[in-house]
Amino acid sequence: MRVSKIIISDKLIEKLNGIDYSIQSWNDLGINNQTDLLEHVKRLVNSYNKKINIVTIDAGDTNDSRNMHTALVSNQFNKSIAYVFFISPGSIARNMFLSQQVFSGLQNIFNNYCIYSSSNDVFNKPVYIINLNDDNTQDSKLVTIRGAKTIGLHYIDLFLRESTNVYTGIEEYDADLKSLASGRNNWFTIDNVNRVIKFQTGSNDLQNATSERYEFLARQIPAVALSCNNKYGIDISLVEQNANSETVNSFLNYAKKLYNL
Repeated sequence: MRVSKIIISDKLIEKLNGIDYSIQSWNDLGINNQTDLLEHVKRLVNSYNKKINIVTIDAGDTNDSRNMHTALVSNQFNKSIAYVFFISPGSIARNMFLSQQVFSGLQNIFNNYCIYSSSNDVFNKPVYIINLNDDNTQDSKLVTIRGAKTIGLHYIDLFLRESTNVYTGIEEYDADLKSLASGRNNWFTIDNVNRVIKFQTGSNDLQNATSERYEFLARQIPAVALSCNNKYGIDISLVEQNANSETVNSFLNYAKKLYNL
């Protein structure tokens, strides 16, 4: 029988060791320490995908020293077969939820493996998001989760909170983004007459703040994928004016790849 293990970073192990497991949300799941937590994660992943058959979760080299939330699934031959990104417990700002933990690593995967491939995906192996965060999933977080699922990422919630379906239309995504910002979508506009999506940089110039750049990726990668699927043209000229970082360039490279620009 095929067996696998999840390899997580030493820094994440250290963070999970520092959790206060006495709070009610953990106790309700029968989790009283880090060992219980990792056993619970293992059961959830195996329930989500029985073929993956995770038998252990161990600390080790995740090939991503910059992101403590990156993990790998390795088979019995020590071959990496999937990526895992953990959303760790504790307070997380809405614009950083999932974006900083996941899209920073996803950017590296795209740049290293997928930019010149024949696939339109931003990953070359299955990607699992495991949400260990015990905060409420406000509307903005649900939109981020739904966007991640739209581009093919697998989402597993430790607390089994309500999940969401993928977006199928750019108009629906546009409406949800507007609902989060008093009727404004700072990420893109839809020209229905000419069927063109004009991409913007959000409410920031993306010059410095890491969290803002990864929020940009979390919003725009699903948007450009939906644009392509819905057969819209794209205008990325405003983003190109801010193409001064690896993060922004990753989006531009992905958009150009989808549209053969």
